[in-house]
Amino acid sequence: MKQKKINYADIIALGFKEELTYDSVFEKIHGYPFVIISKKLTKNVYLEWRQDTRKCNGFAIDNKRKGNILYEFKVKNLKHLKKLLK
Repeated sequence: MKQKKINYADIIALGFKEELTYDSVFEKIHGYPFVIISKKLTKNVYLEWRQDTRKCNGFAIDNKRKGNILYEFKVKNLKHLKKLLK
């Protein structure tokens, strides 16, 4: 399955939140600061959109304290993302 890019404006309109982090290496390579853009679905499942690829992935973790990723899934496109958020 090939993921399609999802625009930033669509991600923000769907309620994703931004968390600015400082990564000097990322900023030197890309020319802009690294921002984590994510949306929590449940206590242990969240979605994350990457600004460099404009693609979205989902993650299930064991718990917030440890944060070990149990599995990861790819969001195909904007239509798929909207279905996940219903």
